[in-house]
Amino acid sequence: MIKLSAFSIKILAAVFMVMDHVCYLLMPELLTLHFFGRLSFPLFAWLLAKGEKHTQNVYRYGSRLLITAIISQPIYTVVFQRFSLNILFTLLLGLVMLRLVKLYPQLWQQFIIIGLCAAVSEGLGFEYGGYGIGVILLMSLIDKLRPIVWLLYWCILHFILVILSMNYIFQVWAIFAGFIVLRFNGKQGSRARWFYVFYPAHIIILGIINYLIQSR
Repeated sequence: MIKLSAFSIKILAAVFMVMDHVCYLLMPELLTLHFFGRLSFPLFAWLLAKGEKHTQNVYRYGSRLLITAIISQPIYTVVFQRFSLNILFTLLLGLVMLRLVKLYPQLWQQFIIIGLCAAVSEGLGFEYGGYGIGVILLMSLIDKLRPIVWLLYWCILHFILVILSMNYIFQVWAIFAGFIVLRFNGKQGSRARWFYVFYPAHIIILGIINYLIQSR
């Protein structure tokens, strides 16, 4: 079967994200794009977990996320008409959580850290909320569990999500992202720091297209 590098997975994540945003802004009737879009965040969460594990300077990594998140927020708010904090804030909070979990190895301490991060994500309106923190945590455990066990936890997370709220019914499609990250070949591939420009840039472009269509 096909194996994927980290770079290939980042490309897939970016493509799925654009598809989701195209559906939301330009083609809301084309739900297939939205289904593919559900795979985007879990892939970025996996990339974050890998980045946290291998980065030589977590503060620089976090600073890049924070700066891009701050720059992107007004663009995100205007284009999508949402007042939640964009996905980069969620990834940044996830990065903080993963590093704190490493610093405090006792299980009760880790439960408190994870719980507090999930509460902050929900309370402050981070995109994907507590679910996003759960996804990042599970993605960080993918190398520590047998694939079949990890997939079981991954599926349970999404079924619990749907049971708690039918508003998340489409998010079940994110389960397929788990099968994608399990195809990782262990290789980094080309570096892709272009994402820090790509994220706000693609929102601006789609926002302009949407404005031109609406003003016709």
